[in-house]
Amino acid sequence: MDKMEFVLGNPQEEKPRRVQKKPRGKKWWILILLAVLALGAVLAAVLWDANSFDGLRRSFLYARAEKDESGCARLYDYAADRNSRFAALEGSLLIASPSQIRLVGADGELRYEESIRFGECSVSVTSDAAAVYEVGGTELYVVGSRGLLYHTVSQGEILSAELSETGYLALTANGTGCKAEVTVYDPAGEAVFSYRSADRFLMTAAISRDGRTVTAVALDQADGVFCSELVTYRLNSAEPCGTCRITGGAVVDAGAVGHSLCAVAEDGLHLVDKDGSLRGTFSFDGDSLRRCELQGDGYAALLLGHYRSSSQCRLVTVNDDGELLASLEVDSDVLDLSAAGRYIAVLYSDHMTIYDKLLNECSVLQEVSAAKAVMVRSDGSAILAGMTAASLYLP
Repeated sequence: MDKMEFVLGNPQEEKPRRVQKKPRGKKWWILILLAVLALGAVLAAVLWDANSFDGLRRSFLYARAEKDESGCARLYDYAADRNSRFAALEGSLLIASPSQIRLVGADGELRYEESIRFGECSVSVTSDAAAVYEVGGTELYVVGSRGLLYHTVSQGEILSAELSETGYLALTANGTGCKAEVTVYDPAGEAVFSYRSADRFLMTAAISRDGRTVTAVALDQADGVFCSELVTYRLNSAEPCGTCRITGGAVVDAGAVGHSLCAVAEDGLHLVDKDGSLRGTFSFDGDSLRRCELQGDGYAALLLGHYRSSSQCRLVTVNDDGELLASLEVDSDVLDLSAAGRYIAVLYSDHMTIYDKLLNECSVLQEVSAAKAVMVRSDGSAILAGMTAASLYLP
């Protein structure tokens, strides 16, 4: 046999090398990546259309709800009267009358009941709580979706109560030794701030959306003309951080709208910044204010009448800078108005329409003659309340 020679090389001159293997499965990773991108594009398209996303969400949340041909599911049975006020609290329904407060769950369970003696009920509502009181009375009940949160008794007659989304309550009442007093309660019902006015009459007060400031509305006089002065306080300070004077019409309500505090006057909306400065104004242009809802997500919904005795009016939405978002002419009797999230529900005498905040029509429900009140929810569903029962409308 021939001898074969092998060249082994010099191990001191050549270093060992690792053989690189060719990558495998690269095509599979590309296919998976393309599938993920395609799925992301579909989800982005659905999420971009907020109404479609809310519809998808409702289909999951209420999949087992038994609905009639109109899309309504009957959830609550009760007894009410013409003076009853309603509030939708995270699946529960609050029915407040001058003689009784009742909280009914979607399962029909009575979660809370209280006998009261009010001449007329007033209710301040957020998404998950409601404050029930009587103007001129002294008792106030704050009710959540599961029952009573707390009960307080004012030293003077209650003038107004405004509940914020953070759970803080601004209570305005006649004070002892002063014209009026504003007391702020935390979510547990403990008083954390008090402002006493010795020389000016206080009409109402409201908490900012972040729960850090309170703005009191005082009746004042300048150059012989009555006006409203808005005084803003931080809850951790006894000194005001800003003031704003409003002329032309008395302030009748106040509440948080987006990053501003909204003072609802007879002649327009006045939006006030956290430092107490005027951020913007929306004029009613001579129209009369019929209804105002401040529970929307960053906007106010208004129903303005062209003539005080006519059904002709316009529905408008205004942002937290006082700028008009949308306007819609309405030539029908409006029984109730509700706003939550991006939706606005208008209960007409013969139908109910749900709009978005730009007043685009989202859905219409016919045959609502038994309904006396409507409460839209942030997912686009709405509760229609009558004298003996309430139904959940699922568009």
